Amino acid sequence: MASSKSPLRLLVELISTNVEALESKLSSQNLQFPLLADPYDPHNPVERLLSEDPAMLEATSVVVAAASQLVAMVRSPVQTMMEGSLLFHLPSCIRAAIESNMVEIIRDSGPQGIHANEISEMNDTDPVKAARIPRLLANHHIFTEIRPDVFAPNRLSSILDSGKSVAELKQSPSSRYVASDKAGIPALVLMHTDEAFKGSAYLTEAFLSPKTAHSTRAVDSPWNYAFGTDTFLFDWYDRPENELLKTRFSFAMACSTKLEPPKAILAGFQWSELSRGAVVVDVGGGVGSAARVIAEATPHIELVVQDRWSVIEDAQQYWAGVAPDLIASGRVKLEAHNFLTPQPIHNAAVFLLRWIMHDWSDAQAVSILRHLRDAATSDTKLVVVDIILPYTCNDPEITNRIPGAERPLPPAPLLRNMGAASNMMYWLDFQMFVLGNSQERTLGHFVSLAAQSGWRVEQVHHIAGSSLGQYVSVPI
Repeated sequence: MASSKSPLRLLVELISTNVEALESKLSSQNLQFPLLADPYDPHNPVERLLSEDPAMLEATSVVVAAASQLVAMVRSPVQTMMEGSLLFHLPSCIRAAIESNMVEIIRDSGPQGIHANEISEMNDTDPVKAARIPRLLANHHIFTEIRPDVFAPNRLSSILDSGKSVAELKQSPSSRYVASDKAGIPALVLMHTDEAFKGSAYLTEAFLSPKTAHSTRAVDSPWNYAFGTDTFLFDWYDRPENELLKTRFSFAMACSTKLEPPKAILAGFQWSELSRGAVVVDVGGGVGSAARVIAEATPHIELVVQDRWSVIEDAQQYWAGVAPDLIASGRVKLEAHNFLTPQPIHNAAVFLLRWIMHDWSDAQAVSILRHLRDAATSDTKLVVVDIILPYTCNDPEITNRIPGAERPLPPAPLLRNMGAASNMMYWLDFQMFVLGNSQERTLGHFVSLAAQSGWRVEQVHHIAGSSLGQYVSVPI
């Protein structure tokens, strides 16, 4: 029977119930929920529990989804639209705070904070603007304004901290990205707030222009429109004048793997059930970080990591440092290969494509999958790890016929996709659109591409705490 309670009341109760669940679980282990005033510590047992425990992840998602939906309901629609249309100032200020070393300057002040006049002296900026930028951020809980014009670090601002001294950053700006347990996070945020942010400003032009509206070419992206270039983004990074941006991008991509649970690749497909000596080919596997997790957890199988030769050179250094014995024993092999060309391995038990498909148009995606189908045996499995972009409504036609495809039904009155708790997937979809005219895909979209390529999706895994899911397919 439908509840007689109002949607507002249901949302409030969802927030209350799940906050109680969070605090109860922490209390049972003599832990407390982190305060906004305290810096983020990834090694803190509380943080590990919040990011890895399935029950905690679920409760957190419900709180985020319900709180966001509650705000959407109670606030004036005019105010909501004004807020949405002005939010671009937030990434602008985040970037300014990082690039001006404001994050580290405020960090060094500790809980007593530092006045904007002192900030401006240390980073050679205007004192009034040096107060306005962190104040806007503080209104979004990034920094804390403890007295007029005096700002202190907090939980969210600490995420942007390079861990370096201000002197180091002035001497070597690229050092912001390396040799720190936070290495890469500032790089990832800066890539979002610089190249992608500027490109997104021209999304409408690229969407409507007769020249680019129906194009699937990577060089017809909003980013290309914004920068006035016909050069592919990666080739643009290779230009000498963009060396620092290329370094930043490399560390940003390395950091992106830290945003997922460390062993998420093991949480879906059952690698341990493969037969002894089975060959797993990590197609476009980068340096092989995912293959390493699989190899260490499944000692009876063999792995081949494939990528462009320049990447394989980096992979050789990576494995020499982290697991040289796996290379020496032959259990892990490194192979230069372009996955847009025919696949040379014809005895694979599994072809793995992790974070690959979203880089490519449908036509190129079909080509990649077709090359793997042509090399597959009748028993080969295809495991594609990518975002499974959910609809905001139900889709029983697809989900009812593929095991694992249906996500748990969220409590009423939340959106079918958990609303704001799923935001990252949609942001990344548009990140792909803006930077390369590509996309994340819905379940139905990928099922269609797989069928065109000679594959049938037989299983779907949604991974707790991860924006990524897994499609497991078999040859048709």
